[in-house]
Amino acid sequence: MAEDADTIVDVHYQGLFTPTPLIYFNGVKASVPQKVVKKMNFGDFIPFLEKLTNGRCSDVYYCPHEVRLSEGLHAIQTNDCDFNEFLEDMNEKKRLDVYVDHHHEPLFDWIQEEEAEIEDEDLFSIDDVDSILEDGLKAQHVEDDEVISLKRNFNDPFLNKLCLIQNDDLVEEDHNAIRPIYPRHDHTQEWNQMKPRLGMTYSTTAKLKYSLSCYAVVNGYDLWYEKNDKTRLLVRCCKGKHPTCPFRLYASWMKEEHTFQIKSLITEHKCSRAFKLGSIVTYKWIGKQFVNDVLESPKLSLRKMKALVSKRYNINVSVGQCRNAKKLALSEVEGSLKEHYAKLWDYAAEIRRANPGSHVEVFLEPQPDNTVVFDRFYVSFKDVVDGWLDGCRKVIGVDGCFLKGVCRGELLSVVGRDANNNIYPLSWAVVNVENKRTWKWFLDNLMEDIGGGNGHGITILSDGHKGLFEAVKEGLPDVEHRLSPTTACPSHSTPDSSTAGPSHVKKAPVKKVLVKKGPVKRSPMKKVPLNDAGRVRKFSERITEICIQKNVKVNDGTGCSQDKPVTLE
Repeated sequence: MAEDADTIVDVHYQGLFTPTPLIYFNGVKASVPQKVVKKMNFGDFIPFLEKLTNGRCSDVYYCPHEVRLSEGLHAIQTNDCDFNEFLEDMNEKKRLDVYVDHHHEPLFDWIQEEEAEIEDEDLFSIDDVDSILEDGLKAQHVEDDEVISLKRNFNDPFLNKLCLIQNDDLVEEDHNAIRPIYPRHDHTQEWNQMKPRLGMTYSTTAKLKYSLSCYAVVNGYDLWYEKNDKTRLLVRCCKGKHPTCPFRLYASWMKEEHTFQIKSLITEHKCSRAFKLGSIVTYKWIGKQFVNDVLESPKLSLRKMKALVSKRYNINVSVGQCRNAKKLALSEVEGSLKEHYAKLWDYAAEIRRANPGSHVEVFLEPQPDNTVVFDRFYVSFKDVVDGWLDGCRKVIGVDGCFLKGVCRGELLSVVGRDANNNIYPLSWAVVNVENKRTWKWFLDNLMEDIGGGNGHGITILSDGHKGLFEAVKEGLPDVEHRLSPTTACPSHSTPDSSTAGPSHVKKAPVKKVLVKKGPVKRSPMKKVPLNDAGRVRKFSERITEICIQKNVKVNDGTGCSQDKPVTLE
């Protein structure tokens, strides 16, 4: 059976008190039978309200129903006397309204200020009588409709702090009135200074969540999202722990302002510091804090990163969070791979614009699903090529190396020697794999840039890659092709140099060695003194320089033979 309206106590909470006139805005109402309240004392009433409102109730007031707050507001403080008066008024006036103030506002000071303004208005008021105009005509006096005016001032600290919601029944909407100013979140401030404030607006939900993560890490609050969607966000503290923490934050989307605003906030905490904060601290938050660290040390280990998080922020995170955070930090610094490859056309166009005459080629490979992926990329700058043609000998070295980053591939490069015997880069290319097709494409572009034709008068030094030899033999029949000294010298021999190479390069004979059956006796290794090792290294470098300067090819184990020199034009 429904309770009689006169035997009910209406509890209003999660609202705001506004002055002049004193009104309780945007509150949630819960009705409680009076017979339940009458069985309680003050020690039972406050915990009952905290359980009902799911928050702390330190400032509680009551007022008779349909009576202005400035005239009938009473406080229920920390003693039984106020609560006994509340029970007596309940018996006399039957229906009462109970208000919970979450923001500790000076309500009775506001009431005194409102009464003082009413007295000042009475001193200068004019009696409502029919006025007589100067021309002797009578005019009937019509009483004005009751209008409750709200103070609106840019300097009003209350309006700068709280969100003022107008009641259509009390205040007529005025489009020319000055709207309250809400605090805006400053995303440029230090992370340890971020703190939620009532009425604060955020441009996106992500910035509000980031601010809450910083607030939780600084103070060690175990915050969690009770509601988390596109239009609202409800945050509480200490999930599943007893006693519960009174902290509560509610924010929702403002359609007209296109911002997220904190509508309700209880900042009080009763919990101890937590070191494992759960979902409030995500890998994205950790990654943003470690952008500079990853930039300085790209090979930062995950265990070291986890130790740094524990030392700096006094929280515990997992290795998986650190792994994802490091990936996010690298993407922040270097950008995503798709963004990088998407800029290749812009990079090629900028090279052609800034260096007219430069040669740039970008090749893509179509896929069955009508998409294209990167295939190869070639670059040579015109000024660099002109410098090589004017001041360098027609001897070039070609080689390739592996790219061991996230995107695998091969880097092909061409270098020469200038007048000071220093390395002179000429051109380079990035390909998927090093084979005959890619080497032939690379050498054709190179000969086109330097005007080499079939390679007459040009000497190429390279390693023993089989695909490179076939590409040179097929595409550059007139070129002088030699193995580089580090490849042909017996002390630097590699499997490539002994199994592959041009026909005019002699191969070292392979000697057969008989191995006796039985256990093999290994002689201890002799340590080479440091001075002897230095001499050997210097001697090898000197031999290499002589071979390059004299342009002689290296014979097999007998050293550098005086074979036919390379003819240069």
